[in-house]
Amino acid sequence: MVYFISCFLSLILNKIEMVLPSSLKTCLLLLFICLLNVSTISSKPLTNETVLFGGKFPALYVIGDSLVDSGNNNHLDTMAKSNFPPYGSDFEGGKPTGRFGNGKTIADYIAIYYELPLVPAYMGLSEEQKNNISTGINYASATCGIFPDTGKTVGECLSLSVQVDLFKETIDKNLKKMFKTQPELSKHLAESLFMTAIGVNDYSFFYNKTMDANDFANKLLHEFFIQIQRLHGLGARKFFINNLKPLGCYPNIIAHTVPRGRCDDDLNLAVSIYNAKLRRSLTYMKQKFSNTSFLYSDYFNFMLGLRGPSRNHASSNLLNTTSPCCPSVYDGGALTFCSANSSSCTMPDKHIFFDPFHPTHLANFMYAIGCFQERKICYVVRA
Repeated sequence: MVYFISCFLSLILNKIEMVLPSSLKTCLLLLFICLLNVSTISSKPLTNETVLFGGKFPALYVIGDSLVDSGNNNHLDTMAKSNFPPYGSDFEGGKPTGRFGNGKTIADYIAIYYELPLVPAYMGLSEEQKNNISTGINYASATCGIFPDTGKTVGECLSLSVQVDLFKETIDKNLKKMFKTQPELSKHLAESLFMTAIGVNDYSFFYNKTMDANDFANKLLHEFFIQIQRLHGLGARKFFINNLKPLGCYPNIIAHTVPRGRCDDDLNLAVSIYNAKLRRSLTYMKQKFSNTSFLYSDYFNFMLGLRGPSRNHASSNLLNTTSPCCPSVYDGGALTFCSANSSSCTMPDKHIFFDPFHPTHLANFMYAIGCFQERKICYVVRA
């Protein structure tokens, strides 16, 4: 339904482009966004559809990078922070939290869909808070990746293996206090949802076109599944696995392509090789581990769909798909996030990118619609 409404609105705007002032087109767009209330992605469907991936999870544990970081980097010695305006301008209360965008992340919308609280950042919790949280924790850290050294040139961050270490610490120091018996703890872990969204920074920091894309993907995937097996060994049984975004179409990359704004198809191809191997490997993992479930999220093609054909180097009338909201004038500099003194656009919801490396909350909301309502992005892996 949302897809057809979106297409209908786009058609109307295109038909009356010659007579409708641009300011009024913007107002219509914002009205459309307002109609897409967060309740649209409630786990209570309008029809008798079952909840995707079963639902009824007692907790959501988030492993990832800046796509889903909810504030861990606030507490680390790094340049990669987002705990200042204009970040968070459309979040609850309009306050920056450390999320790399103007509002909610895809992890937030996953929590909303499954009727769980938004998951707090591990590094921001006191020991007392950790001892009393049984609905999940977020360990994600901006700039980090699957390889242990990824992102370290920018400052401290929590690599994938460190995030799994912190989850083990959560079990040993906190969850074992809440669940008095091993069967109770095992039940909690087996029924909880473990989301991962990590790996694109490994391409950003280490991959170059002189490398063999297959070899790079194989090494990255090997390290990724070592940590998935560790999580399984700790008791995780339900995994929500995001593939990697089309890095070659993001503002920090297309600012340097010729013509400016065109996607880097070679870089996207390298990332897609990893994604294809990841998808096939999940089928193998499903067969290898009994009583273990995987949901595969095709974030790559979702963002590619929003962006449009790779040859596009100009935005559409409806959404700006090539330039970030912040900074409002982007020169393709090395930093892929806003600084405290960056100027930003006045209407982030006309953009799919909030900064050169991260989506707006509109894009994240559209992801949730595509995943949970239209079910065109997220698939349960079958053996």
